[in-house]
Amino acid sequence: MIDFHFHAPVREFVEFLGEYAEPAFRYFNAKIELKEFKEILDYYEGIGIKRFVVLPIDSTTFLGRRIHNEAVPNDDRVVRFVSVDPMKPNAVEELKEAIKKFEPVGVKLHPQLQGFHPLDEKAMKLYEVVNNHGLIIVFHTGTSGIGAGLRSSIRLDYGRPIYFDEIAVRFPDIKIVLAHFGWPWTEEAIAIALHKPNVYLDLSGWAPKYVPDALWKNAKRLKDKLLFGSDFPLIKPDRWINELSQVNLDADLKNKILSENAGRLIKSTGRG
Repeated sequence: MIDFHFHAPVREFVEFLGEYAEPAFRYFNAKIELKEFKEILDYYEGIGIKRFVVLPIDSTTFLGRRIHNEAVPNDDRVVRFVSVDPMKPNAVEELKEAIKKFEPVGVKLHPQLQGFHPLDEKAMKLYEVVNNHGLIIVFHTGTSGIGAGLRSSIRLDYGRPIYFDEIAVRFPDIKIVLAHFGWPWTEEAIAIALHKPNVYLDLSGWAPKYVPDALWKNAKRLKDKLLFGSDFPLIKPDRWINELSQVNLDADLKNKILSENAGRLIKSTGRG
């Protein structure tokens, strides 16, 4: 199995959340344990997860903090992604340097927590770099449990899936993953994934029993586009896998979700 949406090391993730940490944990009803990175991977490898897409984030200009790309330890089980704040004046150069240094499989961007509209021309310049290097982009889409219930400048509109349709048109060779399937605009995300061959949906941030029916009803049509992701530590992977076993889907389709689709997507970059 491959967990396509994993936040670790946990201590760095909690520090990044800052004032949003406790409200986010309440929102997800999550109990956070500050375990060491290797211990976490060892445990989940023991239940069958062999690879983990570990996602840093750079929100230097918006939140004034980041989980550095260097914070993710080297481990053969890690599928490395990097993150660069698109609003930095030197963002393009920094992304090129990060790609050269870390040789990542992809880039993680969170428009809401990085404070940029997905179609901002500054962001478009980063997409060009991603395109030129044949990498994947994981975009946070939909609502944000981070900042929920608090006064903030976090704009949910930046997570509307429809904006990523335009990106898929402009960059048809980039593999685009819409994390969290864009809820509450889930049907919008489904429509884009069905229409655009380079758009995928990760199912992280939701326990399977709460995933909207619209997604499971379209699962066969999206059989090659759905990716297991937990959103650890906010949702535990073992719970996610357990609940998927209770969903009425064919075993072959579940295997595609848990492993095959992610493996093929990673392999397509030539870096996996």
